[in-house]
Amino acid sequence: MKIVLRTVILLLIINFSLIYMHYSQMADANGKTEEEMTYLEEIEVINRTDELVVRHHFLNLNTNRHEIVWPDESEDVGCLKEADSSCSRINESVTAILEGEQDRQSITYKIPKSDPMAMNRIWRKPFVTLKNQTPETTILHITDETGIDGMWISGLNFVGNKKTETIDYSLYKGNGQVTNLYWQQKSLPFAYRGSNLSVLGESINEKVATQLNDSLLELNADHIVVAVDPNGESFQLDRILLTQHDLPGIVSPVLDIGVRSLYFFPEGEQITADLIVSILIDEPIGNSRSMEAFGMLRKSLTKGQLEALKTNLINLRGSNMDAAALDNLVGEVSGLRTSFVQKNRESSYPLLFEEKRIIYINDKAQEGLRVIVLNNRTLYPASEVLSQSGYTLSANDKSIYIENGTEKIRFSLRDPFYVLNEKRYTLRDSLFELIDNEYYFEEDALRRLFHLSVQKNHEAIYITTLTEGGI
Repeated sequence: MKIVLRTVILLLIINFSLIYMHYSQMADANGKTEEEMTYLEEIEVINRTDELVVRHHFLNLNTNRHEIVWPDESEDVGCLKEADSSCSRINESVTAILEGEQDRQSITYKIPKSDPMAMNRIWRKPFVTLKNQTPETTILHITDETGIDGMWISGLNFVGNKKTETIDYSLYKGNGQVTNLYWQQKSLPFAYRGSNLSVLGESINEKVATQLNDSLLELNADHIVVAVDPNGESFQLDRILLTQHDLPGIVSPVLDIGVRSLYFFPEGEQITADLIVSILIDEPIGNSRSMEAFGMLRKSLTKGQLEALKTNLINLRGSNMDAAALDNLVGEVSGLRTSFVQKNRESSYPLLFEEKRIIYINDKAQEGLRVIVLNNRTLYPASEVLSQSGYTLSANDKSIYIENGTEKIRFSLRDPFYVLNEKRYTLRDSLFELIDNEYYFEEDALRRLFHLSVQKNHEAIYITTLTEGGI
């Protein structure tokens, strides 16, 4: 036991300088000092035959109260009394770090094992977190006392390893938190090591690895580890991807992991994640529907609007993100309202913008009336607008029929013309669009053909009937 203790102390002394350099480099890389960071954490894990023993240190804490969220499987939780001050802010039930000046606090706990480690093992959310907070950086020490060998993956950068007759020690560091811990018996060599991406495997496409690393860097994503093993398992965790395929075939999954490290997504938001990646790196990513949706977005927004959208997304790192939230961001930069991303979750849908202004028809406010802006054309729902202006509307598969007491108009659905009171007029461009099984007419057509006045200000659009037959 004395030999093991001396070895551990020696290893910690050897790595003290690495840890000190790590904190300095993290401060430089993020353009902020430790005092500006939310908090840092250092986690010591000791792997034993029947349990993981964890010593968890919170550093650079502010003076506020912090609620402790324990892993579901944690046992023997307690305060770690390394020094007089290391438990000074932790309450008796070890459920919170109380208000106080001491910026370092330490706890300890165990994660039991129900069966021995054999081929591989995943621990999901194995470490304590602070409620509604994410660490700026994490240092992870793993000391294996079982002699089981194999490799550990956390998503963090691998710093180094030291092995003796009695223990196997590894050090990891990086931005963000560790949400999964993975071990497998089969070790793989490092094939690529970049700032934001590490790849394990026998041989990989280094050019693609560099491009992926650059894209993750542009996203400002947390570090990701990819293990490529043609004979291994395939699955995806928060910052870890195990795959049988070489890098050219897994570009989208890697970038998906990257963007999911930036935001909190509920279930069923794959297209939202794909679009955010595409916006941030200005390149279509994902399945055909996601790439088609990004193409419509890039076509409809100006370069300045796309840049503003990208900036807004970067500023929202760490926020909850879903289709409605992304629609709101698109609406902010365009000045209009849209449900484009929400519609595309179910099936392919065009990018339609909607007027935010209140619509009045003959001085009556219209709740829920959609006015569409498509390719710089303002389109109004014919049945809702014209029915309140003295017209009736009907349609079949050949024509649209609109009439009031004095005029009858038929619009052909097959050829570019319309008939007004039995006189035919040829159209250069269509005056209407079929959207969600409803016909929408251009604003100019409302004025010229249906004798409506359309007046606008910053807050409202006023539609008024000018003919005697109107209401």
